[in-house]
Amino acid sequence: MEVRCTPALILSAVFLSAAASSVAQTGKKAPPPGVLHSVSIQGNHLYSASDIMKGTGLKIGQPISGAAIEAARQRLTATELFNNVSDQYKYSASEPPAYDVTFTVAENDQVFPMRFERLGVPPPDITAYLKTHVPLYSDKIPGTEGVLKRYTAAVQDFVGEKNPALKVKAHISNDDPQQLAVLFTSDVPAPTISQVVVTGNQAIDTGTILRAVNSVAIGVPLSDTRLKLILDGAIKPVYAAKGYAAVTFPKVETEPAKTNQGVIVKVEIKDGPQFKFGAIRFRGNGLDEDEIRSGIPFKPGQTFNGEQVDSFRLNLMHQMRRRGLLDASITTEAVPDDTKRVVDVSYNVVPGAVYTFQKLDIHGLDANAEPAITKLWGEKPGKPFNPDYPDFFLKRIQEQGIFEHLADTSSDYTADPSTHNVIVHLDFKGGESAKDKTRKKKEEEERRQSDGTWDPRPQF
Repeated sequence: MEVRCTPALILSAVFLSAAASSVAQTGKKAPPPGVLHSVSIQGNHLYSASDIMKGTGLKIGQPISGAAIEAARQRLTATELFNNVSDQYKYSASEPPAYDVTFTVAENDQVFPMRFERLGVPPPDITAYLKTHVPLYSDKIPGTEGVLKRYTAAVQDFVGEKNPALKVKAHISNDDPQQLAVLFTSDVPAPTISQVVVTGNQAIDTGTILRAVNSVAIGVPLSDTRLKLILDGAIKPVYAAKGYAAVTFPKVETEPAKTNQGVIVKVEIKDGPQFKFGAIRFRGNGLDEDEIRSGIPFKPGQTFNGEQVDSFRLNLMHQMRRRGLLDASITTEAVPDDTKRVVDVSYNVVPGAVYTFQKLDIHGLDANAEPAITKLWGEKPGKPFNPDYPDFFLKRIQEQGIFEHLADTSSDYTADPSTHNVIVHLDFKGGESAKDKTRKKKEEEERRQSDGTWDPRPQF
């Protein structure tokens, strides 16, 4: 995209980043003063060419020189919206020379959406103001110091008209772990949630709802995003377990608590209809679909249960890992159909590569005992690695009492993502075995009962 006027005869003279100072240092002849004929912008995606042109401070027809072009480049760099800005220009043989300038930008693509909370002004109004008062505005911005200062100043100007005492601050917020954002809010610390009150619920009793939500809400600093995540993450699963997949919260209000510095959150709940299971689909590969379907604990037509959907997902993940698919990923999509009152469930399977067992790495055994363990180990090199097997193997070793004075065992493994080979680490620790401890405890109880010192009351 570019901004330019009518083309003129251009000579072959080309200058890159020709600031007057750099010309003086290199000893080259400075380009002659001229008039700006055109400006082209290359490399831009987030910002329009016309907005970038405004950011340069240049205007078609103005007197121009190498120093003026360099100053324009530096103005773009100073916005902190670009990782790099370079310039190139040509000039004609006319009198005065007509300059055609090209700026190539590399935009800072690590950008975050903006949110506005506790500012006393509707967020859409703030956004509308920023669009007309911030040069090179975008809905997503870098989190650099310069950019945050520029946007914070604009937000402060707007909200300050209604509340001069309110001071705005901005920071990168992780309230939503799935999406970092630049949060503009009051510099006064957010109040914490001290109580949650629910109304309108009929399908689920109030006590069950409050037990679920209070465990994650009480004492948490209040924010719109955090509150939405709490309601979605704590209340919706309770409803989904009973088939209510369309529960909503049509009204959420807060008010200061009377007994402390926190706030009371009042949530109105709309249960919605009860849903049943609809179609159940699987996408991807890694497991035999017939085998999967034979183990599904729910069927189309049964009352929808969100807990069952996720439990089955975890069970499938475990099955895949037992087959060496250590990087396997399964996500679910539950899509309600309000007209049929069913929920269509999709499992999206990404199996990843198969990891194979390579060798054992044994610690804590002497040279005579180590070969015995290697011989008992049942997994063969090159076979798909089952991460459950090492612990199963060590439990069997302890139960069989193969070693005397074996106090503890543990296992771990190292999986190489480049070769997909696995090294299993087995750790054996000597000392008093669990069998010996049990025997001694029994002997001590028998002794105390026989010598009259035994007391049947619990010992504290």
